[in-house]
Amino acid sequence: MNTCTSPSTVRVQFMPVGRSRREWMWKARDESNTISISGQRFVSLTEAVRDAREQVFGGDDDEGPIAA
Repeated sequence: MNTCTSPSTVRVQFMPVGRSRREWMWKARDESNTISISGQRFVSLTEAVRDAREQVFGGDDDEGPIAA
């Protein structure tokens, strides 16, 4: 599981999922509560990071991944 933290104390966890653990999902939490969960599985960690950045932090796809 990979994790990145933003300055606004939102923690995003990236988890391998699927039968052979080759797909990725993410979950965002603030202090103790889940605030968002990815609604789909991603074939790469990079795609999951980009989607989390867009959905949680309002990032732009042109910036590249913030963590991998």
